[in-house]
Formats: sequence, structure tokens, C-alpha cells
Amino acid sequence: MEDAVGRGPASPMPSAAVDFLSLLSPANRRRLLEGSTRAVYPGGTIVAHPSGAPLAYLVDYGLARLYWNVPDGRQATIAIIRPKELAGGSMALGASPWVFMQVITDTALTILNVATLRELAAAELEVSSAISAHLAMRVREAYRLIAVRSLGNIRERVAYDLLDRAAHSQLVVGRLEVRATQADLADSIGSSREVMSRALRDLRAEGIVETAPGVIRVLNPAGLAAIVRDLVI
Repeated sequence: MEDAVGRGPASPMPSAAVDFLSLLSPANRRRLLEGSTRAVYPGGTIVAHPSGAPLAYLVDYGLARLYWNVPDGRQATIAIIRPKELAGGSMALGASPWVFMQVITDTALTILNVATLRELAAAELEVSSAISAHLAMRVREAYRLIAVRSLGNIRERVAYDLLDRAAHSQLVVGRLEVRATQADLADSIGSSREVMSRALRDLRAEGIVETAPGVIRVLNPAGLAAIVRDLVI
């Protein structure tokens, strides 16, 4: 099944998401997309990094994340990017986000012309309002990720931890998998091995993960991302 504009598999829109193009009139939509290009990237590709050229994207389909890392290799996911959302919206304000962007599943991106985006943001109230809505959503999502780690229920904390670990693993071994014991994972989320075992059992039953001794394979990363977004803040 394809979405209304035939760009790729349709995905349900979470209530907190911002369908960026839907906030624009047809005229401004056409102007924004002038000079844009479209590319499809396989899961595990880093499509943006802090030292690269300034870029802004619309996600046609797929799933991506923004993350920071430190010299010893540790990473922290700071945003999960879903279909119809804008990534790199701060570029419209001349501020380059100091983050990496990794696509987690095969993902199609519309790569916007940054100069055009900035011109429209400066000249068109509708475009600047749409960017403001996007940035406000991104702040809410950042709050949500922080809250999940401390206030989320076991299911939400497990989902975030698995997605974060699996995305990191994907960059190293090319697969969405977590190599850790249930005791390690329980310690990571501040729970017990028994509670972690029940949470993994439920995720297996839903087809989101499969497990083997010492490894958890993520079959449905979008399912984990949806659980993370379930937290109401």
C-alpha cells in the first residue's frame, strides 16, 4: 500500500507527529520542493553528520534517528524521525544541528534546497509557522525521550533501550540486534531480570523481537518506536 502521493509504504501518523507538507498551501509546497532531490537509503546508513554540508530532509517513508556520540563510542538517541516529518528544520534559522542522522530501516528522503527553505521561512509566514510547529514537536519529543528513561513504564523503558542499543549495533555489525543478557538489560532500565523476561516475552509475542541465547534481534523497529511514543507527557 502506498501513501496518497505514491512515495512509498503508508504509515499511520502518531497524534504528536507533524506532517510538515500538510501545513503548507499548494503554492508554498511547490516552491519548497523546487530544487529538491529524492534518495532511498538502506537501513544503517548515516545520512548526515556534524561535519557535513547543511541539509534538511522530509522523510517520505521509513524510520530514522538523530543521535550524539562521545569519543569513547557511547551514543545517545535524541530524536526518532518518522514518515512525513521534517529533519534539519533548524537549518531554516541558520543553525546547524550538531547531530548525526542514521536511517534505521530502508528510508526514502526528500532532500530540500536549504537556500530555498531559508528564503521561504523569511518571506512566508505560513512556512515559518510550519517550521515553528515542527521545532515545537521536536522539543516535545526530546522531553518524551528523557521522560521515558525515568518515568516510563517497563514496556516503554525496554522499548527505548532496545531501539537505542540495536541502532548502535546496526552501525557496527549491520544488523538490528542487542548482544546483552537479560540481567544486563534489567540493570540498564533499573528493574529485575524477571520483569525484563516478561517484557521480552510480550515483545516476542507481538513479533517485534526474537531472542536467542545472549542476543535479541529487532524485527520491527517501528513497533519499538511506537511504544516509546505511547508515553503521554
